[in-house]
Amino acid sequence: MVNQVLIHHSLNMAAINEDLIQKVFDKMIKYRPALLSCLLRSDTDEEADYRIKGDLVIKNFPWPIGVELRRLFSASMRHPGRLRLDQIFKTIERTAQFISFVMVCQLWIDVANNKIVIPKPVREEFARRFCVLTLGNFCWLIRTLAKLYSAEKAGWFIAEMNDQLNEEFLSLLDFWIPERNEIGHYQINLNEEEIERRCVEYEDKLSLILQRLAFITGYSLVSVREIKVLKPRIHEAKFHHIIDLLNSTDSDFREKEIDEERYSDSNSVLLMKSIKSFNDYLSLSPLIIDTHSETIDTKEKFEIRKDIFMFSKYKDNHLMYIGTEVTDKCDLRSLSNYDILLEEYRELMLKISGVIV
Repeated sequence: MVNQVLIHHSLNMAAINEDLIQKVFDKMIKYRPALLSCLLRSDTDEEADYRIKGDLVIKNFPWPIGVELRRLFSASMRHPGRLRLDQIFKTIERTAQFISFVMVCQLWIDVANNKIVIPKPVREEFARRFCVLTLGNFCWLIRTLAKLYSAEKAGWFIAEMNDQLNEEFLSLLDFWIPERNEIGHYQINLNEEEIERRCVEYEDKLSLILQRLAFITGYSLVSVREIKVLKPRIHEAKFHHIIDLLNSTDSDFREKEIDEERYSDSNSVLLMKSIKSFNDYLSLSPLIIDTHSETIDTKEKFEIRKDIFMFSKYKDNHLMYIGTEVTDKCDLRSLSNYDILLEEYRELMLKISGVIV
């Protein structure tokens, strides 16, 4: 009977997408009630209503997660096959990567400000794991840092993480580690029926994780393109920020300009509590970077692609990144701020692990 239900379910992947979208959207509006105003007033066009909710889920999760959801919700992924199964894993992996990077960037700041003391075993394990990142390492980071902050009674920049990153959530992540090794690396062969069943089962597990992380949609991910100093003769200086709002509807990020009494981090990707002010933000540099503002003015820069990139590996004194839309390998060492990114990474490693890389 269970097999029949699973197979029947797997033949209707659109309905499963719709179920995931509805459940995640319902959680999102808890943190962003204004999203309800984006829905159609009429209840007669359910398909349009579903499409709008799907777009809002994609758009309001941070870009690295949202772009994977955009792929998962696409028409080409509705068949319960290997491509869809792989995309589910990719979405989980990118989600864990983003959350772990947020946690690591805050840890770096808190250690530098003597707010957190890291036990020696954690420092040593961090040094071993943070040079080559895998899903297992992302999950280890989330679990370890969640326990560390709980033990230290320290608060997160994202306040909701104090309650939501509990043992129940961590167990949801733990499930994926052996599965990723098994499926993602193609170490076993699955027949068509097994793939269909896993698509259904793992869709449900992905839905649970996204529901637990819906709080992240209450924050804004932005890229600081430029900061200009404004200093009229009779007034105090202000800093004119030109930023891009990183959403996942398409790659044409919406530009916004903000005058602020303090300056933020230039050429950096920031997580902000409010898009109206830079009073409270978390810089995700050098782990997440935006190359859209880079000017391709030399032959050495021809290989640079315009994208949001995520740190993936440190090898041979070289930072390596993977693109969120760009699929081919890109050497980013010709970036105008690459030396700063490298210096930031080394400082991060020194502060957290005590190791000079």
